[in-house]
Amino acid sequence: MSTKRKKINRRLIDLGKPLGIDEVDAIRAKRTVKNIITMSLFAGAFLLLGSIMMPGGPAGLFYTGVSIKDFRILLGGWL
Repeated sequence: MSTKRKKINRRLIDLGKPLGIDEVDAIRAKRTVKNIITMSLFAGAFLLLGSIMMPGGPAGLFYTGVSIKDFRILLGGWL
């Protein structure tokens, strides 16, 4: 374990003692917070990608859909 991680873990344990949290629970709390932050970052990236790919939301994608008839109009008599 790195010295920085040991120092952070020691601080968490020291902060948890007045609250009645033992060492194992303090480390689990740190892991839980890291998981929550990671999941919120992934959800934010997913929402950002969704808003970029579907600017009007799901209904906007439905109304801006392209059909083969649009390509026939665009390309004239090639299709």
